[in-house]
Amino acid sequence: MADISAPWTKPTANSLACWFGLLVARTGEAGASDVGEEEIGMSWQRGWMIGAMLLASLVGGAASNLVLTARLGAQGGDVVTASQINIVDREGRLRAVLAGEDERGMTSLAFYGPDGTVRGVVGADPDGTPVLRFNNPAGVGRLSASVRDDEPVITVGDEAARSVLIGSFGGTPIVGLVDRGRTRLRMTVGDQGTPRISLFNTAGQRGVGLVVAADDAPFLYLWDAAGAQRLAMGTVQGSTVVNLGDGTRPRLVLGVADNGRASVAFYDAEGALERDVSADTRR
Repeated sequence: MADISAPWTKPTANSLACWFGLLVARTGEAGASDVGEEEIGMSWQRGWMIGAMLLASLVGGAASNLVLTARLGAQGGDVVTASQINIVDREGRLRAVLAGEDERGMTSLAFYGPDGTVRGVVGADPDGTPVLRFNNPAGVGRLSASVRDDEPVITVGDEAARSVLIGSFGGTPIVGLVDRGRTRLRMTVGDQGTPRISLFNTAGQRGVGLVVAADDAPFLYLWDAAGAQRLAMGTVQGSTVVNLGDGTRPRLVLGVADNGRASVAFYDAEGALERDVSADTRR
């Protein structure tokens, strides 16, 4: 008869059947040589009970394993499950933490300097937004990046003071220079490849604008402190035009046509032409 006294590790379905058969066989042999029929029957019952218990434990273990596998979404012999892993250097100082949910609610990998200051974080917000952040030795952010929905944003510098914002909003690439949360300069490229530069005052109103239109016509715009446009100048189809306005409409228009003819036009408050003076106008 086979020896079943050796340690048992992980039975398969076939090994379970074999082991249960050995239990029954061994019980039967003991009953034939040492005990009567009643004790033999009790031994058989014990054998069935032991086998049933083993089978139930295996089924329960398999069910638990299936549930765990479904939650993790992966199965393998080298899988380690933990809510947080701390990494220390040879002196025992904390240098990195991998957390399923950190104090900010993020799933993150954080890196620490030798003094315990957070120097970098890579992770995802609770809504799944990926986040990257690098800090200076004082722990203040100097570079951050994220992608929210379909809009990537990179911030370089001190967000509380002066920084550079690089991103894409609604498919429009943007570069901005920010001072204490207020945009002072913004560069964009429109849907038709139109480049635009805007300068803003301290109140957030646009002060200067530069644009090259889709027809390659360059223009310069000036606004007053209240945001009213006062000047527009550029070239259109070979002609140079300067519009001076009152904040509502042009009042004085200077131009030089493509044939070299210069002119000056005056408009009233309603936009009606009052006087048109050109180089060939008789005095």
